Amino acid sequence: MNDWQMDSSPTEKTPGRAGNRDDNDIETVRITTGARLHFGLLDTAAPFGGVGVMVDQPSTQITVRPHSHFEALGRIAQRANEIARGWSDRIGRDTLPSCRVEATQTAAAHCGLGSGTQLAMAIAEGIARFEGIEMPLEELAVDVAGRGKRSAVGVHGYIRGGLISENADSPTSLNPICDRIELPEAWRVLVVRPAVSAQPISGEAEIKQFAALGSAVASAKSHLKDVLANQIVPAAEAGDLDGFTDAIHRYNLASGMLFANVQGGPYHGDDVARLIAQLIEAGGRGVGQSSWGPGVFTWFDSAESMDRFAERLPPHAHVIAKSQPLNRGRSLG
Repeated sequence: MNDWQMDSSPTEKTPGRAGNRDDNDIETVRITTGARLHFGLLDTAAPFGGVGVMVDQPSTQITVRPHSHFEALGRIAQRANEIARGWSDRIGRDTLPSCRVEATQTAAAHCGLGSGTQLAMAIAEGIARFEGIEMPLEELAVDVAGRGKRSAVGVHGYIRGGLISENADSPTSLNPICDRIELPEAWRVLVVRPAVSAQPISGEAEIKQFAALGSAVASAKSHLKDVLANQIVPAAEAGDLDGFTDAIHRYNLASGMLFANVQGGPYHGDDVARLIAQLIEAGGRGVGQSSWGPGVFTWFDSAESMDRFAERLPPHAHVIAKSQPLNRGRSLG
């Protein structure tokens, strides 16, 4: 780990634009991160828990460079302004940082890719690095980016990469890691979505959905924990693709059933359910819905087998990404 992950309090290493730092000394900050596939929660009430994995595509890249005042354009503008205000509040400053935040690459929103967390984390860390102030990334996630309230998989994945399962034994501001496993680099995952799908669930709609559910029954939680601890984790550690994909599909289906009352079944809408059934019939392995969908994943032992499968997709299936496991955290520069 580096200082950004270990420090317990903010430390100003180099004065920011609000201090005496000369504009010529300020370097442009670039951060690139992957996407998060979420296999499902362990519970529908806090502290939730769950498991997911980082993949390299679709990627998100944020650039922070000197500017006369704070500026962010395009679809990231509102989020970036909120994060910049959160950053200034966190360090006790009345003004926003003097920088321009740009997104040179972004993943599609509301597809189950965890794009909001990856984007928010990259913006928050980008501003902090631009300002020359060190702060633990977990702290940035909670206090500045406002992420990790229901799932910490995307936050930990942004920092470290790999397959992440959360320790949800007791409520915390950010669930700690229970297991982190690096998956074989040869593995591939195809992420697709139906051409038409149900209305995405996010924001206030997501809050209402969770409020309507309450906590899952003890037997359902116990089953999910058993599949995760005794099947998914051992198969991932052993690089056993068959065992891993079989366990992922069953876990994803069981976790989806926790949300059946609000999404109409284990998957979000008929179109996603139909696509999953077709992928399984075509020989897809480890098929499941990521988070609320409509992104659907299926796993392969190589890029070649993934490409062959992609050529036989039903016409209504749109490819979001051809990906591989991302076993490292975000990259800088």
